[in-house]
Order: sequence, then structure tokens, then C-alpha cells
Amino acid sequence: MLQKYTPPYVSILCLVMLCNVLLSTYFVSLLLVGVVFKIFSIAIRKEYNYVMLFSIITFLVIENTQGLYLFSLTIISLCIHYLVIPRVKHLLSSDLMSGFIYVFSFYVLFYLLVQLQTPFDIQMVMIFLLNFVIDIFIVGFVL
Repeated sequence: MLQKYTPPYVSILCLVMLCNVLLSTYFVSLLLVGVVFKIFSIAIRKEYNYVMLFSIITFLVIENTQGLYLFSLTIISLCIHYLVIPRVKHLLSSDLMSGFIYVFSFYVLFYLLVQLQTPFDIQMVMIFLLNFVIDIFIVGFVL
């Protein structure tokens, strides 16, 4: 009997949660929310309900450690999944490029959410750019 292969999404999400909890105590903002967004999007598309629930829990851990509103990242992810992704799929045929655009649009909305809570800081822009580059490499080469 052949079993269907599922990538280790739960272990990746556990690693992201552990990374956020441990690095937040050392004031290093390595968020990896783009990776969680990509896994959340895959879980919705392929109907992996347990992975989707675990990615929502990972979003909650990230929001709690960063001091954001609860379920804000989940709402941003759902808006992008149902509003942005169908339009980008209609325009682009490249899966790799459209994946980068999804993560970029997620980070833009995430940055706007953070800017609503805190005043403008150039260091925050650099943190978001660094996290975006790291997430693009992980999403592009691993997921």
C-alpha cells in the first residue's frame, strides 16, 4: 500500500515557534512569518486541517512574542489567500515568482499592521527587509 508523502510541516512550525520564543529573549527579531504563511496557504489549498490549526497556533505565538493583536496574522493570511492569490495566479504562470509575490504582499500588510501600532523607525524597516530575504530563501528553496 502506497502512502502519500506529506512534508514535515509540523516540525517546521515547531522550529519556527521555538526560534521566535528563544530569540525574542535576546532581542533578535527573526520572525519567519513568511514561512508560516506559505505553510498556512498550502494547508488551506490541500485541506490539511491539522497543519492549518497548528500554523494558526504558530501565528498566535509570533503575535504574542512580538506584541501584536491576536489573530491579526491569520486575518492577513486569509485576506491574501482569498483576495490576492487568485489575481496573481491569473496574471503570472510562474509558481516561483508568484510565491515571492505572495510572501511580499504578506510582509507589506504585516508591516502596515506594525506601523499602526508603533511610530516609524528605520531599524524596523531593516528588520522587515532582513526577515523578507530570509523567508524568500526558505520559501524558494525549501518549501
